[in-house]
Amino acid sequence: MTLADLKNYIFRRTKTNATSFPAADMVIALNNANERVLSKIRGRTDNFSPTAWTTSDLTTGTATPVFDSMLHELVALWPCYQYAIENNLKSVSGFAAEIQVKEKELMLFYGTRTYKIFTVTIASPGVFTRKEHGLVAGDRVIFSTSGALPTGLSANTWYWVISAGLTEDEFEVSATKTGSAINTSGTQSGTHWFATDTQSRMAPKWESTR
Repeated sequence: MTLADLKNYIFRRTKTNATSFPAADMVIALNNANERVLSKIRGRTDNFSPTAWTTSDLTTGTATPVFDSMLHELVALWPCYQYAIENNLKSVSGFAAEIQVKEKELMLFYGTRTYKIFTVTIASPGVFTRKEHGLVAGDRVIFSTSGALPTGLSANTWYWVISAGLTEDEFEVSATKTGSAINTSGTQSGTHWFATDTQSRMAPKWESTR
């Protein structure tokens, strides 16, 4: 969800508009909610402390929260809940229940894996870059994104690291353990992460052949 999506979600759920919920208040509420969510998962992901959104960002509306897009709704639910409390609305308990469910989903999603930021090329094959990724051929990886992955890749789907193109900082993936590298195409957006179900190990030392 973009900032525009989050803002419109809040307007719809609280029956407000740009007059009754002005931009200055909206951006404070969204920043507070975003920080609350990030604080719960910062130890399980490469999330940095992003620069706070401004009213200009709200006007542009294209920025997105820096965690998995399936869970962006949490950033909108918290302002709805706070607005309901401040205005003595009956919807307070409903928003609280939704937040509880979504936060449980958040912790289940991030609680068992550590997610690391990567970049990927639009190419044949797609080349993934993460400094000292620590992966070896045969490892399984799963992807998450705050926006959209390029065509050829899907979020929350397991892929296998292959030996082709594998270096200390780069890797390629296949849809099967012994398959060929996946090609990527189209466009991409947002921040991407990968996680693995392989037990932590010391990163291999790569010897230069030059």
